[in-house]
Amino acid sequence: MRKIKYESKTIAYTVSKAKVKNLYITIQNGEVVVKAPWYVTASQIQEVVESKQAWITKKLEEYKISPRKAKEYVDGEKYQILGQTYYLNVYYKDINSAILNVDNGKIEIILPISFSDEDNADKIKTMIDKMYYKIAENEVELSMEKIRKLVGLAPEEYKIKKMKGAWGSCSTTRRITINQDLMMYNRNVIDYVVLHEICHLKYMNHSKNFWAMVERYMPNYKEQRNLLKK
Repeated sequence: MRKIKYESKTIAYTVSKAKVKNLYITIQNGEVVVKAPWYVTASQIQEVVESKQAWITKKLEEYKISPRKAKEYVDGEKYQILGQTYYLNVYYKDINSAILNVDNGKIEIILPISFSDEDNADKIKTMIDKMYYKIAENEVELSMEKIRKLVGLAPEEYKIKKMKGAWGSCSTTRRITINQDLMMYNRNVIDYVVLHEICHLKYMNHSKNFWAMVERYMPNYKEQRNLLKK
């Protein structure tokens, strides 16, 4: 795969030649990226970019307004794992099933060549979600044990799942749920969320007593909580 930068009128874009059957355009981290088969010429690519100029301009404006929009799950996107930045690299090889490796600042996803002419965003999303879940299985267990020993309280059980609108929850039946996407943050933040939910085992509210308990075991909890708002 090779990448070349071009400019068409007012649109700057990068061309990525790969083993794909069709040409398609994506917006990656505020940049226009054209993925095209190796045989497509620069003039043909420029013609397509110019024909899509209105759509591209609209998408770039949307990105400026909301740079934290949902991931597109494409090559080059940035992810956080335990507070560290990783970049997604997507490759196509002669293999039978997809592979994901995490190493040296990269999340490497290798897909079968037979997938190369498809929009693989859903497949990649599923693999990324499984990656966060696997990390959470280990990290949440470590944090639960650490906070249990610190506070002297433990839930009846806990589970890990993808959640919308919450990093964790504690039910009246003393069951705790932790959002697997919390694994984007560092271990201090994970400890804060686990502590927060364990403190709910004693106070099922956000009263002064609840926050006093959280602060007793984590004096700098506000720093960790503020990181979740960014």
